[in-house]
Amino acid sequence: MTSRRKKPSRKPSPGAGRGKTTRTKRQQRLAAATIESSSSARQGVKADEAGAGAVGVRLNKWLAEQGVDSRRKCDEKIFGGEVSVNGRVVSEPGYRVQQGDEVRVDGVKISIERRLYYLFYKPKGVLCTNDPRETDTRVCDLVDPMVPSRVHTVGRLDKESEGLLLLTNDGDFSQIITHPSFGIRKTYICYINHSVTHADIEKAREGAYIDGVKVVPESLRLVNSTKKGATVEVTISEGRNREVRRVLARFDMRVKRLKRVRIGNLSVAKLKRGAIRPLTKKERDDLVSMARNSFSDA
Repeated sequence: MTSRRKKPSRKPSPGAGRGKTTRTKRQQRLAAATIESSSSARQGVKADEAGAGAVGVRLNKWLAEQGVDSRRKCDEKIFGGEVSVNGRVVSEPGYRVQQGDEVRVDGVKISIERRLYYLFYKPKGVLCTNDPRETDTRVCDLVDPMVPSRVHTVGRLDKESEGLLLLTNDGDFSQIITHPSFGIRKTYICYINHSVTHADIEKAREGAYIDGVKVVPESLRLVNSTKKGATVEVTISEGRNREVRRVLARFDMRVKRLKRVRIGNLSVAKLKRGAIRPLTKKERDDLVSMARNSFSDA
């Protein structure tokens, strides 16, 4: 009697495609204790800047940043008369919230959420998305149990790439780090599945057109090369989709593995795959200062 072959399971891998991830109370306490005992910044980039309090933050953005709801939903609450500032109903989303203002939604006082900044080593095969329809493991599936409140990725790494990611709930910080005009350098180690010559590297240093725009690496060097493969280090200051892979592919360098090892002055060294640690306030401030200096020099 012939045995029937068992059909493979169609279920997604454990922990994948779960929509909103959940935390136990113990995980929340441990995550909060870790960030409280660290030297991470408490306030956002804007709040720490001199004179930022005089300008304030748009009410709809402020509410969204405190986790009240999406900015669109916050607009609806404001227009519906549900939001008050210092005891007075405010119906204008562009109203500027100042430091020290008391904001309430439906009579409930909104507490200022601590700003969070992390380094995370994204493993290969993990997606930088919060889409609940995804069946593959997402970054949020891995990190949400390890942080006290929701954070998002600063920029992205594609599914097949691994390495350094920044995570935060500070939108201003995210904008500074990801916008090309600020020129934060990102360094990648690329493993090529064939030998590479110095002549190949010289050609690639001239750059290539990606999406109609010429992309020239900040630096490109051959680390080593054998008959079986080569290792190439690439530094860029922009962040187009799969940019490093696409530039190297223009010069017949087929990347079989890509690892981001540095963002600005931050390194993935001593961080294991899937591990996370808070950024210190000095690390955050140094990175912001580097971005602003690059912008002013441009």
